[in-house]
Amino acid sequence: MATVNGEVEGAEPDEEAEEEVQTGSLVSQSLPHEYHEEALEFDVESFHLDGAPLGDRGDLDEDDKFLSLVDEGNWETLELDGTVTVHQDTVEEVFPFNEWEETPGRLALVKENPLAMTRDRQILADSPLNGGSHEFTLCINRDDHRGRVKIKPYLTRTEKGGSSGSKHASKVGARVADGFSWIIRLDERDDGGSLLMPIIEDFSDYDSFPNENHIHYLSLEAPRNPQLYLNREHPQVVEVLKNTGSTGGPPRLRDVLYDYIEHSVWTQLLMQTAHDTSPDTGEPEYGWQEDVLDIFLDDLYPDLDDEEAAIQLAEDVRSHVDIPDLVQRIERAVHQHYNIPSDTTNLIEEAIQSDD
Repeated sequence: MATVNGEVEGAEPDEEAEEEVQTGSLVSQSLPHEYHEEALEFDVESFHLDGAPLGDRGDLDEDDKFLSLVDEGNWETLELDGTVTVHQDTVEEVFPFNEWEETPGRLALVKENPLAMTRDRQILADSPLNGGSHEFTLCINRDDHRGRVKIKPYLTRTEKGGSSGSKHASKVGARVADGFSWIIRLDERDDGGSLLMPIIEDFSDYDSFPNENHIHYLSLEAPRNPQLYLNREHPQVVEVLKNTGSTGGPPRLRDVLYDYIEHSVWTQLLMQTAHDTSPDTGEPEYGWQEDVLDIFLDDLYPDLDDEEAAIQLAEDVRSHVDIPDLVQRIERAVHQHYNIPSDTTNLIEEAIQSDD
């Protein structure tokens, strides 16, 4: 468990920095408020495929919270049952004293599937939040998902709080704690291509591609079907990105590289979507852009409903005055969907351990 921006009384700046490096709290620099990583207990107690217990089907690793169904065919629905537990000491760390009895918190399970451009959440407990264990049942429909599904619990604020000198989050929707992730792998990556399943090519073979120094390229030449490419001329990078493992150095490096690539790609897709969305109706031009709006509108304009938010996005991208603010909004919204500091920290720790 890591505490973000926890202060060490009486410590000199150099001593505090050294302590943070030794304990692996590099993530502590990433948020302006108290945040507890891996403080929520996320337990999956049973899996069912099409209503039957999982049994010997699939490759299940409960210690690493990983299930692969790559070699399982002819199934339609995976059902997960379990609990997420919020301990009272976590509540007391991430919410101020005057909110402990009527805690303005929300507990949710977030399910992300980047290849299918979907991100859903299931609310397990709402304000006023009560600590303890909260049961859930979560379904994954095979036809609606591709590649890897990531499931992770988050605790967020539901009301605006005081911010004067407080170390606690004050914004509505601010994340204050999370738990370990479960990863469900449905199929292997290949180079056949989809929006975020890249095609592997030699960039030097195409005049329209960037030069060989680039690792990836998002083509928007056919805006109805954007396509992500990886540069085969960086074979070591490509091999890492194709790694399908779940533990060890190469998978950690893969996750960091994909975070970096997908962060860039989503930013471009959001700008394209904003450009192609009608400022009169809030309707985008292409079907994939509806998915982009579904994923990011709540983060971009939390105080507006979906239609108003889409219209505002279209207006902002057409206003030269509002462009800098829009770019900042998009950067923050995309960053919310990736745990780049944590993934990078894990990679660094893996490297340090390998040197020991």
